[in-house]
Amino acid sequence: MSMLWDRVRQGQPLSDVEVVDLHGHLGRCTVPAADLSVETHIRTMDRIGVDCAVVSHTHCMSWDATEGNDEVLAAMRAFPGRILGYVTLWPGDADAARREMELRVSQGFVGLKLHNSNGYRYTDPGYAAALDLANERRMPVLLHTWGDAPTFEDTRALAPRYPEAAFLLGHGGVLAEETYIALAREFTNVYLDPTMSRTPRGLWERLVEAVGAEKLTWGSDANFYSMTPHPGKVAGAKISEEAKRLILGGNARRLLERVKR
Repeated sequence: MSMLWDRVRQGQPLSDVEVVDLHGHLGRCTVPAADLSVETHIRTMDRIGVDCAVVSHTHCMSWDATEGNDEVLAAMRAFPGRILGYVTLWPGDADAARREMELRVSQGFVGLKLHNSNGYRYTDPGYAAALDLANERRMPVLLHTWGDAPTFEDTRALAPRYPEAAFLLGHGGVLAEETYIALAREFTNVYLDPTMSRTPRGLWERLVEAVGAEKLTWGSDANFYSMTPHPGKVAGAKISEEAKRLILGGNARRLLERVKR
């Protein structure tokens, strides 16, 4: 099928193509995992051929976000260039959220991750200062999405308000495929991240045809899921080799290089 697919089938790392995981996590989650250490995360990346992972902490879903950011910072410092960080915030205190965003950006975090299972909409005023800074710095903003109407409404509100930020719709296209496609077509700064263990057959092919490979990013959602099967979904898709390289790392690198340090 392709050189990349042949390497994946043989269990070889994708060492001859840049691979960037734009949707990763550190910390304990609801899915059982034997070893959640950063060292094991790095060993898995090496085995697959993932050059770097941009991660948020699982505390993005709770008021412990600051503690989670501390753990991500420690991983960034332990593995510079291999682990990059998304800031996570608790929006219940807008001033504290602003200070946290400013601090983490000064420490080298490259993006913002918001998760609405904490009970707050993405348009909540508590996030406004952080989104302003993400826009100013041209950062990727990863939103957890699940095909629901409120999230689509929030995306339509945020994308034109913060045109310099790149909004990555996590799990985008796995559910409500046509609505995600419409959003990616409507807004130049909206990208689809169809990360999920149960990715429907043919999804990558349909998304490439509908929105173009340039609007798609790759992620594993580890440690919610194992990182290991996810490169194969792209490598084995019936799309061009160029499209695979863009999705696995080229698009991510372009978005990260836009970030103003």
